[in-house]
Amino acid sequence: MSSSLSSSAQTGAAPQDRSTQFVPVEGGGPQTTDAGTFLVIAYMLMWLATVLFILHTWRKTRGIQQRVDELQKAIAKLPQDGQ
Repeated sequence: MSSSLSSSAQTGAAPQDRSTQFVPVEGGGPQTTDAGTFLVIAYMLMWLATVLFILHTWRKTRGIQQRVDELQKAIAKLPQDGQ
């Protein structure tokens, strides 16, 4: 915090002298990526995450179904008492 105070003291700019309007940077170089590109990338990442989640859930469900089938077969092989 003291460095920011000392830098404003060195430049001599008081808070009331600072600009309150947006001033674009000149000579900052060309903008390499526009917002549309970021939007497309974000949509792609969301779809990828959704597809991966669905595949993961499908694999887990398939594994659980196989285990349930094994348990049903094991129950069917048990001797039935009283009949």
